Amino acid sequence: MSRVVDQLARRQLRVGRTSSFALDRPDAELQQLAEASTVLALTKGFYVLVPEDRRGATTTWKPSIEGVALGMAATLHSPDEVALVGPSAARAHRCYPRALGTAFVTVPNQRRPRHTILGEIRFVERHIDKLDTVRVETDLGPGWATSIEHTALDLCRNRPAWSITDEARTEMIRRLADRIDWDLIDEIAEARRSVKTLRRLRTMLDNPQA
Repeated sequence: MSRVVDQLARRQLRVGRTSSFALDRPDAELQQLAEASTVLALTKGFYVLVPEDRRGATTTWKPSIEGVALGMAATLHSPDEVALVGPSAARAHRCYPRALGTAFVTVPNQRRPRHTILGEIRFVERHIDKLDTVRVETDLGPGWATSIEHTALDLCRNRPAWSITDEARTEMIRRLADRIDWDLIDEIAEARRSVKTLRRLRTMLDNPQA
């Protein structure tokens, strides 16, 4: 087995960047693997391992932008330091059925956006231990996302700018609301000084508990 393939297969989310491979010069091997559709180039310096049963010259396989966002962020930091947030967390929770062209993932340090073959990855500077997170499963493997409750609160805020329509944001929030633990969201809002945001959420949903 190719050492590049072996190293990618061992990664939690099967994404790596050129500088992360324990090889003297991985560029040539990555180029050959990309031409054979064994790996897929996501953006300059970043690659994802194509599932074994989807490899070949005629493959049309592409990963989800949410899986790629987690994978790239995990490569830049570590899998336990990054989490999907906002619309991307809503997608991870299966609370929005349509694909998005932008993904949002937290990282501990500020980073510029990255343009990929799937769309733009935006890195939101937040420390994961300040978030209420849960494990989610993406098409590339497991990772973290903000909880249903935290995601609903985030989407009710205007920061960061989520780059989605008001209609899409409303749909996400209403789908999330069907699964909210209202006792838990009270605790999260209190702990994170988001009580006003929670009031806005309840008003928006016309929740009888408001």
